[in-house]
Amino acid sequence: MEDESSHSIKLMSFVSEQQLDEAKRTRGERIEDGTAQRDRPLYEILKENKDKKDAEFNERFKHRPPKALDEDETEFLDKLEMSRREYERQVADEEAEQLRSFQAAVAAQSNIVLELKETPPVLANQVGS
Repeated sequence: MEDESSHSIKLMSFVSEQQLDEAKRTRGERIEDGTAQRDRPLYEILKENKDKKDAEFNERFKHRPPKALDEDETEFLDKLEMSRREYERQVADEEAEQLRSFQAAVAAQSNIVLELKETPPVLANQVGS
């Protein structure tokens, strides 16, 4: 009994060339079963199918309004905005501190130059006395 069922399965999957020719005449050649040749490479066919599918998807969702943000997303965006502001504040504070130290250095340098200009030159014989 078991031999009979496995034998019938093998016979069912076998198609003779005569049966294939008869199928071609009755229904025509098809690419799916290998009875017809493709006129284009498979890559082009698959790319065309993908492009059609993408165009249908985009058309379906083109006129849909934007999705509202949920609570987690708004919380994340708020934290992101706060960290950006904190970073900008730190950069501004650092720039202000560097500017103050630069101005102090320039002021100290100009005070030294003014003091040197205001003090009379020391004569050599006054130093030796």
